[in-house]
Amino acid sequence: MTADGIAASRAGLCAVGLAADGAARFRFGLATPEDNRELLQFSLDAAMPGAIRFSFDRAPDYLAALCVEGRHSEVLVCRESQTGRLVATGHRSVKPAFVDGEAAALGYLSGLRVDPAARSGQLLARGYAFLRGLHARGPARLCLTTVMEDNRRAKEVLLSGRLGLPAYHDLGRFCCVAVSLAGQHRVRSNSNICVRPATAADGPSVVQFLNREGRSRQFFPEYRLEDFGQPGGLLACLEWKDVFLAVRANELLGVLAAWDQRALRRWRVTGYAPWLRCLRVPLNFVAGLRGMPRLPKPDSTLDYFVLSLVCIRQNDCAVFHALLETILQEKRSQYAFFLAGLHERDPLLPALLARPHVPLPSRLYAVAWEDGAKAVQKLDRQRVPYLELGAL
Repeated sequence: MTADGIAASRAGLCAVGLAADGAARFRFGLATPEDNRELLQFSLDAAMPGAIRFSFDRAPDYLAALCVEGRHSEVLVCRESQTGRLVATGHRSVKPAFVDGEAAALGYLSGLRVDPAARSGQLLARGYAFLRGLHARGPARLCLTTVMEDNRRAKEVLLSGRLGLPAYHDLGRFCCVAVSLAGQHRVRSNSNICVRPATAADGPSVVQFLNREGRSRQFFPEYRLEDFGQPGGLLACLEWKDVFLAVRANELLGVLAAWDQRALRRWRVTGYAPWLRCLRVPLNFVAGLRGMPRLPKPDSTLDYFVLSLVCIRQNDCAVFHALLETILQEKRSQYAFFLAGLHERDPLLPALLARPHVPLPSRLYAVAWEDGAKAVQKLDRQRVPYLELGAL
């Protein structure tokens, strides 16, 4: 899952550093289109550690794929001064989102990758100093990030407050799950609710609904009509036919989307630990019986979509259930599984967790330097946070 890749990347960067002559050994800058080929290969080579090794593939255009993360994105690149070899990357993206019900610029830190051969002490401090310089030039006083819950090493370093790092404020668990589409059977839902795919003609009313209802959630993105399916939009590659609407008596009650991003970016399985490689076939047999996601072949792209635009009026679980059931029936023959993520306090989460799933829990953090401390303190903690999983 995306949060897992981000967390593993941060753990790696936390171990990166430089010796006393580190300032001369490494140089930092922002990526340009000329770096595309190198960035793509670096991302593929930086597989997450663990029994299953994942890599994130943004081919054919690394920088263009960042459009879903924010209206403005910057890629930090670190190179060895003598060789010019790329050794670390990181992203900072900014987009409009609702903070305490008002539209504001919100940052997101992600995409940190590091070459293990470059690990040597305090590169982390220089990397964050560079990010701080970018932050000083931008409008976002507040940034978000996610870290896998079991990544203790990353959390220890990031929460330490040392090396000039910004303050990390825990905002709770972000519950990401992988849910198999195999064995999903239609369950009767409220017959008064009509669920149908959206069309381009629905666009203005859908955007109005999302921005009106979404502002009750903390950090819900503010969307524009041109975000939907357009190159460079926050929802690039999302077609209207994959946006589903729940309607009762011509009243829009909820929106839910099945976002296939694989033309833009995708997760790949690059390998397995030896013991898991031997057990993959029998484990897949058991997974099939239990309706759980199967382990794909090595060096293959995961066959999935991302459950997105989770926006239900008054958090009506019946509406959410009707939308989800329709999507599952529509997509079960096209995909092996889907990814979804909701905050631990989201009223819709129990309906999602009721299905057989593989849990991938993360922690959500608000990240702020001194100028964002008041913004964090003022956050309405009663509002339920929302993260668009397809933008992480």
